[in-house]
Amino acid sequence: MSRPPRFTYAGALHHTTLRCNNREFLFDEASFALFHEVLQAARRRCPVQLYNYCLMTNHVHLLFEVGADDTLSKAMHWVGNTFSRRFNKARGRNGHVWEGRFRSTIVEAPSYFVRCMAYVDLNPVWAGMAGRPEDYRWSGHAALRAEDSADLDFHPLYLEGGSDAASRYASYRALLDREAKRPAPTLATEYFVGRARFVARMARRFGVAGEGAFIRRRSLGSDIFSLGPRMGKSVEPR
Repeated sequence: MSRPPRFTYAGALHHTTLRCNNREFLFDEASFALFHEVLQAARRRCPVQLYNYCLMTNHVHLLFEVGADDTLSKAMHWVGNTFSRRFNKARGRNGHVWEGRFRSTIVEAPSYFVRCMAYVDLNPVWAGMAGRPEDYRWSGHAALRAEDSADLDFHPLYLEGGSDAASRYASYRALLDREAKRPAPTLATEYFVGRARFVARMARRFGVAGEGAFIRRRSLGSDIFSLGPRMGKSVEPR
């Protein structure tokens, strides 16, 4: 199988995923805590703005903005490699932790940023691991609600949702309820997500051929579209 292309640029907003090797369920409470520690170290080390995250039992979701053209690969490689070394040492194991390279999707901020935050928060709900995002510990949801800058950065589009933390969260919570009623999307394999003009512009910028045998466009509702490769029958993580 060919390696997925890597699309990025300074200031790009990315939804990224890392999946455990062989789809194994490697994460437990100790490894969740370890990954969170490594992720926060990456915030201090790399030019990234972390807007949300969710740590699942066999994959992780991150939503962040990169500061330079090479930030995406450098930051994700550092996170993946640092966690792998520490995870293996703690468990006395050898071998790969991650299944191949991380996957990344460029997200159009004005049209899909807040919905993408909700997408990250809703993964444990869709997976049957929690009844509500508030009930799941290993995500950025609690920090979002408290506007805890020690754990997350806060995008202007989120801050525009109200005049104070309580009203901003209430606005976001209402959006979460709306998103929970939509069919659960799959972003892990997409290249770009946003309005039609944004998706077309990104496709031209990065030389992605139009919809056809190998590329397909999907509607995510409310005039939002994703563009990505046509996949086989195997199920990818959300």
